[in-house]
Amino acid sequence: MAVAKRASKVALRLFMAHGLAYPVATAWAFASVPVFVVAVASQVGTTLDDETVAHRVLLRVAWPAIASFVLVHLAGVLWAVDRNEARGRRAFVLSLAGLTSVAVLGGGFSWVWLMTR
Repeated sequence: MAVAKRASKVALRLFMAHGLAYPVATAWAFASVPVFVVAVASQVGTTLDDETVAHRVLLRVAWPAIASFVLVHLAGVLWAVDRNEARGRRAFVLSLAGLTSVAVLGGGFSWVWLMTR
């Protein structure tokens, strides 16, 4: 019975991390748009059509989103397998808060920077 209870906790924590990874990855995607818009525009200038520029920006925006998605899952796995529940939960919450706050604050500043440029 103890093995089933442990497996249930692990599955629940992984499911929770998976669900929380989506909003964090979305925040990172939105946060990184201004930086990549400027990077693409400085590379190609105005020689490309809007669709091509948008495609290039979106390809670059995918990387921070994917990285944050993977990091949240990694933090969830570490929480799920940690024998010390309090330490694992604390590490998960802190990593989630750190990833989210960097995306929100950095993204906010980058959007303000882009709009006032």
